[in-house]
Amino acid sequence: MVEKHQWSHYADFYRESAYSVFRQEHRDVRGRTPFRMIEVEQTDHDFSDPDVPECVLAMPLSASAENRWSWDMGDGWRNDSAVPGRILVLPAGVESRWRVRGRRNLLLLTIPSSTLRRILGAAMPDDPTGALRPLAQCTWEDQLVQQLMLCLWHASLAGNATDRLLVDGAMTTLVSHVLQRAGIEERPARHVTLAAWRLKRVHEFVDAHLHEEIDIVTLSEAAGLSVRHFTRAFREEVGVTPHRWLMARRIERAMELIRHGDQPLTQIARSCGFAAQSHFTRVFRQVTGEPPKRWQQLHRTR
Repeated sequence: MVEKHQWSHYADFYRESAYSVFRQEHRDVRGRTPFRMIEVEQTDHDFSDPDVPECVLAMPLSASAENRWSWDMGDGWRNDSAVPGRILVLPAGVESRWRVRGRRNLLLLTIPSSTLRRILGAAMPDDPTGALRPLAQCTWEDQLVQQLMLCLWHASLAGNATDRLLVDGAMTTLVSHVLQRAGIEERPARHVTLAAWRLKRVHEFVDAHLHEEIDIVTLSEAAGLSVRHFTRAFREEVGVTPHRWLMARRIERAMELIRHGDQPLTQIARSCGFAAQSHFTRVFRQVTGEPPKRWQQLHRTR
């Protein structure tokens, strides 16, 4: 008896299986919320897919008029037209079979179960496969998910800090929204507000690393909470989003350095975590009402 291959990533299976006959482009994002994406041009086929520890979202980008797809995820065959923008979920750990007729260009997003756990924390369903089953019964349209999948695809190529922040934020929003669409009731939060000791850890971490890139996942880990729980609890406790608070803290440090030091503004911007001088100037003006140079002239200690 031939032992069945155990695939860890759907993208690896896609490259090495019968799907390899189709033109495909792969993108692998290994940041704080890892995921993979595939854009593939498909024609007629009848293939079987293995179970993998990843949730897969499939969205046609374009399709011929006669294109149809049928799928069996263990509970009988279902079928639908491949309408651009309509989405179908393949939950993690589910074997499936697919019959496709006609041409289509498909965008696939694969989200590891570990990424779901990192984002959701205590809100992670006990049975994520069963929880997402309603979104595997038929295709569905959701403009927010469409936009987020396209955003993730385009931003996954960029390597600067703001793009990485955008990717983490988009993935967190997408996961939360998809679970809500599946009808999953959120578990009551045991602690709605942010405990003082957790907030203190966040303050200490930021003060020690203010010169570095800091994203929402890093802040959540400093607090010891999931991204979703931390974001909600922080805003309730502090009154602003973590990102807005972090920007204000960077500017507070910059104001201290301007007032009491003689470093060039470009060096102050870098030491406060701003990679681009233009970004520093824009945020400084938003917080203080003045550009850095003008504020320096008015407030520097002589």
